[in-house]
Amino acid sequence: MKKFNIILSALCLMYIASINAQDNFKVIKINGNIILQRTGTALDVGLEFAQNENLVFKIPSSRAAVINPKRGRYLLTAESAAEFASSKSNFLPSANKISMRGSPVSVIEDLRLKFEGNYVIFDKMNLNIDPMEYPMNDTNYFYIRYDFKAQQINKKLSFVKDTLIINKTELISVDGRQIPNEEIKEMTLMYCTERGDKYISNYISKFSPVFPDQEALKKETGIILTEMKDKSYDEKIAEVTSFINDFYGKCDEECLKQWLKQNYNLKNQ
Repeated sequence: MKKFNIILSALCLMYIASINAQDNFKVIKINGNIILQRTGTALDVGLEFAQNENLVFKIPSSRAAVINPKRGRYLLTAESAAEFASSKSNFLPSANKISMRGSPVSVIEDLRLKFEGNYVIFDKMNLNIDPMEYPMNDTNYFYIRYDFKAQQINKKLSFVKDTLIINKTELISVDGRQIPNEEIKEMTLMYCTERGDKYISNYISKFSPVFPDQEALKKETGIILTEMKDKSYDEKIAEVTSFINDFYGKCDEECLKQWLKQNYNLKNQ
């Protein structure tokens, strides 16, 4: 009996050790429906689960961003689930290898490339613009054009010296009323020059605006920053940028830094 108890205790210790040795990942964001087969629990933001859990993708296109403090962030899909469960290596390329354009915007092509595809717009954004390429004053300015209920809307953008200001509340309001985000599918960035009674408008680019839910984005980025608390400032910025690129769209690096400083007091020490 004593021998049996010793064996049982040893097995229990081995089981506990295996659990402790197992890497746990926390969910940052989930698109679709993925559940843990063992418990039937659906993955949700903030949920922590073991790497070797069997996952069921109720919607084949579902995907989730998950993170482990030592192993980094991983983009989990139906195609990558098996590799995820068995891998012991870092999953994503180093965040520092992700290319991010700095500011100010120095050439016309840079500005066109910046505003293309899915472009993330925070509540308020300050963008540095090269005044040699695009002077901003009473007769030279940027504006954004979009359609709303068969009506063309033109919104002149504010500026201070060489800083272009995009204010979400002002941008998507008509006659003092806020437009639902989802009703604006495409925007066009224009640059206007006034010459007396003439207005010369120059097309810059078209893009699809993305207006993240601020509370959801705070929760998601908060998880990343907490799990990366021992990482450097640059690593945190790069990882959050990469996550936003994966799930939302392009974001301006300087605007992201401003947003993180405002919401988390994240600074480059």
